Amino acid sequence: MVSFVCNYCQETLKKAKLDPHTQRCRNATFSCIDCSVDFAGTAYREHTSCISETEKYQGKMKKAKPAPRAAQKPASAPQSTVDQLVAKAQQIEDAIAAGSAGESSKRKRDSGVSAWDSAELPADTVDALVAALAHACASEPGVAFGDLKKKCIRMVAKHPKATASKSEAKSAFDRAVLAALVRGVVALSA
Repeated sequence: MVSFVCNYCQETLKKAKLDPHTQRCRNATFSCIDCSVDFAGTAYREHTSCISETEKYQGKMKKAKPAPRAAQKPASAPQSTVDQLVAKAQQIEDAIAAGSAGESSKRKRDSGVSAWDSAELPADTVDALVAALAHACASEPGVAFGDLKKKCIRMVAKHPKATASKSEAKSAFDRAVLAALVRGVVALSA
């Protein structure tokens, strides 16, 4: 049976327990533990099969099969604002990757930024992630969205004055992207 994790409270649940959980945890969105696919709304109901253990543990050595049909959102389903922003960011990431193939491997990555480490970190996880987004976008413009997400979560979790764990930062990242866009801290480019 497929197991899921609530992206809001980090509780691990079997599929049969998801509907009751949404009544207790109003901000719940779920991720499949096996394939790491995020599900918005009630899309998790159609996720009945997942990757095999061989694919999970052998990774790239095993031939990848196409994503399960249940993981794909139907075209008629309304998307939340966060989902739309994440989709737009993914489109931008794909366009940047297509336009600058090979450049990203030459680019030096920031492993630890001293100005960031000495900066005051907001106590609220979303505000801390917004600050990390602003810093990461300023120090490394044109970074791919997936890399930006990983970097910001790591920055907030490893900050000397951090109050949020990595899992808390991960679950709050989509809200932080929305807040950063609304506040004008970062902007999407076409």
